[in-house]
Amino acid sequence: TGIYIGWRCPEFKHDCQRLTRQSKCFCGHYLAEHNKYTGKSVRVPCKQCPCKAYAWIPARPEEIGEFWHQRRRDFDPSAWRAKCKCKHHHEQHDPNTSHRCKVSGCSCGRFFSDFLCAACDRHWEVHETFFETEDMRAQNGLPIGM
Repeated sequence: TGIYIGWRCPEFKHDCQRLTRQSKCFCGHYLAEHNKYTGKSVRVPCKQCPCKAYAWIPARPEEIGEFWHQRRRDFDPSAWRAKCKCKHHHEQHDPNTSHRCKVSGCSCGRFFSDFLCAACDRHWEVHETFFETEDMRAQNGLPIGM
């Protein structure tokens, strides 16, 4: 399609994660459930909820290098959610701007991941989701065609 969707730290020249239509957003919906990227704005809102901009979040522990979860006898991959340091998962946080916790009584002011990126060992919150055309990537010295 000529559109590249990735997740990386803004200063990187490589994507930590390449995204597909089945990649999860912080709001809990898939990329396919968000509006299409038009090339004008990276704010790709969700069609299903108030989320104003798609922001990738891992949907499976393997996406952040935590392969041991699947070996546990009672592990349910469909129930797993990425967690904040406040111990509440991403769907319990506001999907917009600050990502503050919505759980009553929690003093968490924003989502601070309790996990690290498997590609660069940095936290989720220092990464950004990028929607780019092939031309944009070429201009920025990023790999294309892979």
